[in-house]
Amino acid sequence: MVVQALQWTRFLLSVCGCMPPTSWKSSFKKSLYNIYTFVIWLLILSLVSTQILDIIINVKNKNEFIENFYITLVVFVTSCKMTIILRYRKNILSLMDDLQHEPFSPITHEENEIRTKFNKMNERTSICYTILVLVSATWIFVRSFFTDFKKRKLTFRAWLPYDYSELLPFTLSYAHQATTSMFCSCQNISCDTLFGGFLVQIYCQFEILEERLKNVQQDESNYSAKQCVKHYHQIYKFSRTLNEKFKVILFLQFCAIAFILCFNLYRMTTITMIPKLLEASLYLIRVLVQILYYCWFSNEVKLKSLEVPGMIFKSDWTSWDDKTKKIFLIIMTRATQPFEFTSGYLVTLNLEFFVALIKASYSVFNLLQRTK
Repeated sequence: MVVQALQWTRFLLSVCGCMPPTSWKSSFKKSLYNIYTFVIWLLILSLVSTQILDIIINVKNKNEFIENFYITLVVFVTSCKMTIILRYRKNILSLMDDLQHEPFSPITHEENEIRTKFNKMNERTSICYTILVLVSATWIFVRSFFTDFKKRKLTFRAWLPYDYSELLPFTLSYAHQATTSMFCSCQNISCDTLFGGFLVQIYCQFEILEERLKNVQQDESNYSAKQCVKHYHQIYKFSRTLNEKFKVILFLQFCAIAFILCFNLYRMTTITMIPKLLEASLYLIRVLVQILYYCWFSNEVKLKSLEVPGMIFKSDWTSWDDKTKKIFLIIMTRATQPFEFTSGYLVTLNLEFFVALIKASYSVFNLLQRTK
């Protein structure tokens, strides 16, 4: 069975209003989908607006601010993610389409097996990540329903321009937060798995390149050798385009995560109810996995890009003529610099950055503790 690249991510992007289903070709269906996208964007905007107004109007102390801010920051970043993905939707679709064409598409049975293996791995990883995020998001409302609903207390702090103490307005407000929160979760999952999925595809292309290097055939035009050089150049170009389109998202994501981590840790020290503590713990695990999701795959691509000279030496390079060897010197010269993905050109996404971010967040948490 052939598994298509980013199949699960495409489905999530369709659910959260960022990418119409590929089967919807008619202009009428596309217009309906655009309305659907606008409604979801309005829902997210309305939620973050009520949360910001709560900070401005209702918040009176540090604990109330922290209780509001870490969720408001998530929803705000989600709205930015959705806006950026919609802006670069054509570019993202173009990147997806490039993976199905030369030189990225498999040529031989061995290459097709490599592509299938990585597609399956990416689908499993994406689905597991989706389950983790949705369990965390669902538990927030399960806990809230049993502990706060009867008290007419909303799941998230918010300022609303009407009295919601009565059952009907409160139920509608509660449903608005629950529905919008789920769309936010889907939006975050789709963005995370989209970037991570592209990184897996880049890693996969290096594996395919290695397979092609093993089978370089010499002829007068050195066609297969030149194709390998072209393939490597296209991988580099693909990576650079991906980083360019996601640089703002990555910057916002990691700035927000640093605050979310330390504020959530601070909240955990003030919680006495077990259901709330479980909620905060699940949320903490979710945030840590989200950081690791970006940093792990970025780090793997970096390490794989440094293996390219080794791939060439593993091939039958001693039998190549001088002209072919000179062609591959082009790849080896470029391969001295690894493929690295950056967050707003400020920091490089790798495991070292993951550790540094955890340490920085813990330092801010200690500062909050001392000023408690």
